[in-house]
Amino acid sequence: MSDANPYALDHLIAAEAPVAARLAFLKKTYGLLLLGVLGFAVTLWAAGNVESVSSLAQGLWRTSPWITLVVLIGGSWLVHAVSDKHPLNLVAYFTYVFFFGLLLAPLVLSVAHAAPVVLTQASLITAFVFTGLTGYVFVTRKDFSFLGGALAIGMFALLGVAIAGMAFGFSIGLWYSVAGVLLFSGYVLYDTSKVLHHYPTNRHVSAAIVLFVDVVLLFKHILLLLSRSRD
Repeated sequence: MSDANPYALDHLIAAEAPVAARLAFLKKTYGLLLLGVLGFAVTLWAAGNVESVSSLAQGLWRTSPWITLVVLIGGSWLVHAVSDKHPLNLVAYFTYVFFFGLLLAPLVLSVAHAAPVVLTQASLITAFVFTGLTGYVFVTRKDFSFLGGALAIGMFALLGVAIAGMAFGFSIGLWYSVAGVLLFSGYVLYDTSKVLHHYPTNRHVSAAIVLFVDVVLLFKHILLLLSRSRD
């Protein structure tokens, strides 16, 4: 009988793990991502059809943008912190999905009410872009870690413009949505390559949450781009 630790494979980087362990990690990661996207969609539906959920969403929408930012960043940090503690990691993940859905529900539902076709188009385009970029990383196996610095600068710039717009009352135009689509397309490449090349196989919840945030924010900016281009 071998004296090797039977759980050692749980801590291997996915790229270095045996094929079976790597495939199991990817299956868990993308399975959780799919469930997160479905949970996000259910939250949007509930915000439009269940009075208590709608009131909660409207209340969050009216809060300070700083509180919203703390919820998003703090929630993401919490999911990462407990990502290897089952079942707490799943509770944290789906709680984060729920609150993310509440935060974006007023925006998504207002667009859906004004132009339902835009919501459908944004959903399809997001799925197409995410699948295409993910497929590119999987096929080429290229490591996009070098994008990290540029993407971080872009994120801070985008946040700075948004905060300045709220503080000084100027309108954010179509270019902002274009920049957001490009930025989060870059994050899909960056985070997908991190999942493949840098995540250990026991961190599927952490991997799922970063991809979930990428998908939802890419969807948000595509939705805004399509909506603003109609005006």
